Amino acid sequence: MRSATMVVHEHQRLVVRDRGERVRDGDLPIEQEEWEALAAYSERAGNAAFRIGHRKVTVGHHVGYLQVGRLRVEVLPKLRSAGDGDWRGLLLHMLREVLSLRIAVQQTAPLQSRPGTVYRVMVERYLDLVQGLLREGLARAYREVESNERCMRGRLVVGQHLRVNAGHRERLYVAYPVFDADRLLNRILHQALDRVVKTTADGDHRCRAESLLGAFPEVGRTPVRAQDFERIRLNRSTFRYGEALELARLILLNERPDLRWGGKPVVSLLFDMNALFEAYVLKQLRRVPGVRVRAQARKVFWRGSTEGVRLLKPDLLVDAPEWSSPLVIDTKWKVPKSDRPGDEDLRQIFAYLRMFDASRGVLLYPRATSKQRSAEGRFQVDGLHGGVAFLNLLSDGRPDAAQVRAELETLLGSQGDAA
Repeated sequence: MRSATMVVHEHQRLVVRDRGERVRDGDLPIEQEEWEALAAYSERAGNAAFRIGHRKVTVGHHVGYLQVGRLRVEVLPKLRSAGDGDWRGLLLHMLREVLSLRIAVQQTAPLQSRPGTVYRVMVERYLDLVQGLLREGLARAYREVESNERCMRGRLVVGQHLRVNAGHRERLYVAYPVFDADRLLNRILHQALDRVVKTTADGDHRCRAESLLGAFPEVGRTPVRAQDFERIRLNRSTFRYGEALELARLILLNERPDLRWGGKPVVSLLFDMNALFEAYVLKQLRRVPGVRVRAQARKVFWRGSTEGVRLLKPDLLVDAPEWSSPLVIDTKWKVPKSDRPGDEDLRQIFAYLRMFDASRGVLLYPRATSKQRSAEGRFQVDGLHGGVAFLNLLSDGRPDAAQVRAELETLLGSQGDAA
């Protein structure tokens, strides 16, 4: 099994080939052992990142980084009919915008000519942040500790004292306050550092993480769960932890430490590209002045006698004071056939318009070629309008948020004129 990182793109096929056998254009040859590793991961994880066939793997619409044992795979976005572009840079750019991270879009390691993987860039940023927090001093707070002591300190815990020290009159079971760094915030950072040591393939990053662990004060080792992050409330003294905690969440919760392959933890930092595109558009729309944007608004469109309810949830509802009704935007991370919307997409936007009292809707696709053009259409019921728009995510092959916002402003302006 190879030790270097395999770089693949969305919807690409990985095929096991026999000696001397050629694979068709666009496919990537893999070894039997690699196919078995990906098949085992997909079966255990139960996600849609890969579709497993007979001696072949088809990459789905999840992008990011996967490590199973010695197999390392970086999955990058790529629109099927689009040409060359900085796809790793686009992914990092979208993650930076959506998650409010300061990860470098173009991150070139010393003595290397190509940027690092998504996971490597995130780990490097995380180590920089933890190093800065240690340099500034970790947040400390009072907490109460209970222990069996030979002298009185704090307060006596009567019930525990009688239970534990019935035959030890020389001891006292007490509770007393201590002021230290053993807080949930710091325990999370510590566990993420420990995970980096165990999973990173980069020797420099492993050494840095080990050094930071050595400089860390003693903290608890209770396993971190998803609900622990929901309990965190940052204040003025801990606001500086925000970005480091977001990266620690990705490192800890997306790695699925319950999954094992050959005794080694699985690193699964994979993102649904459909959801990422929607969140990215939402982030840029909220920077457009004069409009209000709602994400994932919902209404019941069907109620069953035994099966509960079914909901309709348009991706984005955009409203402005001068508009008579909101605009429905449904984002689609795909290239429509012949640059025309499919029947299913049109039916979906029509249902949104009827349910949310809107008169205009837009199917928003990423632009794959310069030939794609926005188009307007009309549903033959109640004068409802449906349009198709294409959004440029790359400018001269590189991500450009300013251009994206400018195109979205133009799109909203044309919808306002039509209102």
